[in-house]
Amino acid sequence: MSEGYKYNTYKQAMEAVKIDGNSLKNVNPDLQTPEMAMIAVKWYDSNFIYVRPDLQTPEMVEMVATKYNVWLLKYIQPNLITPEIAMKFVKSWGGNLEYIPAHLITPGMTMIAVKDRGYNLEFVPADLQTQEVIEVALKRDPGAKQFIKVKEMFKNTLEEALGE
Repeated sequence: MSEGYKYNTYKQAMEAVKIDGNSLKNVNPDLQTPEMAMIAVKWYDSNFIYVRPDLQTPEMVEMVATKYNVWLLKYIQPNLITPEIAMKFVKSWGGNLEYIPAHLITPGMTMIAVKDRGYNLEFVPADLQTQEVIEVALKRDPGAKQFIKVKEMFKNTLEEALGE
């Protein structure tokens, strides 16, 4: 019997998950199957955090993203994050920009993120820190200046935004 898990046979685990999807957290991960994981996620999207990474599917990710459970993005395997999924998560909470693979981040996402919270500038790649993005971030949260990655380029903007 594996320590720490309530269900250590496939039969026990599947029966428990069918009755209550939240039981997935008590299943030995070695016993998880794609079907079991899907049942648990359909039961309650937050069960996604207990799904073994190799069992995550695009269908599961879409279900989780559709429900806008803002904190689940960090548990999604990066290769399953599409531009559409990324945008859904950033729209629901700008701080999700932190968990989006850099190659998927768009100028639109960066603006949404810094409008939500200026400190999200921390997660904006240097090549997307435009004057407009920086100005919006600083107006929202002047302390976000510490996250400007291209300071020399926007010296005047910084001085104006901070009243220096």
